[in-house]
Amino acid sequence: MMKKITASLLVAAIIVSMSACGVKNESSAPATSKTQSVSQTSDQKILTIYFSSANTADVDAVSSATPSFDGSSATATVATYINNITGGDIAKITPVNDYPTDYNGTADAAKSERDRDERPEFLPLDIDPEDYDVIFVGYPMWWYTLPMVMYTFFDAYDFTGKTIIPFDTHAGSGDGGTFETIKEFEPGATVLEGIAVSGSRADKSEDDVKSWLEKLGF
Repeated sequence: MMKKITASLLVAAIIVSMSACGVKNESSAPATSKTQSVSQTSDQKILTIYFSSANTADVDAVSSATPSFDGSSATATVATYINNITGGDIAKITPVNDYPTDYNGTADAAKSERDRDERPEFLPLDIDPEDYDVIFVGYPMWWYTLPMVMYTFFDAYDFTGKTIIPFDTHAGSGDGGTFETIKEFEPGATVLEGIAVSGSRADKSEDDVKSWLEKLGF
């Protein structure tokens, strides 16, 4: 009789244990991922800041010349769209030493900076980016990465507790992993989904930019 009771208790314990495991597995299942958005408040300060060094007006020619290098004025165009929609302030990052006046010269100089892991200086800004709550940061793709002056920019400022929203223009490389690089630069910031715009169609991208901003809560 005791063996039967013991066996019954053992079976009950196994059933309870299996049920508990089932509940645990269900609760630990990953939730469906959603695009993070900005919770806007009336006193939130917004900044659009970008780097662009265009040495030719022929955007199509630039985009087809070197697929890994966007030397057009496309970033400034996208920055203007963003600022027009979100409001706030807008600022440009300007290197102390400007780049050559021809496309090939700029591309060569940018590659040299990248290969040497340089940190080009930029002129003082009229604003302090750390004073803002939401910072849109834009740049062209130069040799599959951020222009090195953007490395200088992120070295200079600490955006802990801020929201960073990246955007870039490119000649075929998308964001090239640079949005993830920015997360590494600013581990204390919230980095939201960025947008990569082809330099050759930046002047036709306003609707795309608007849709992207709407997803982010603007």
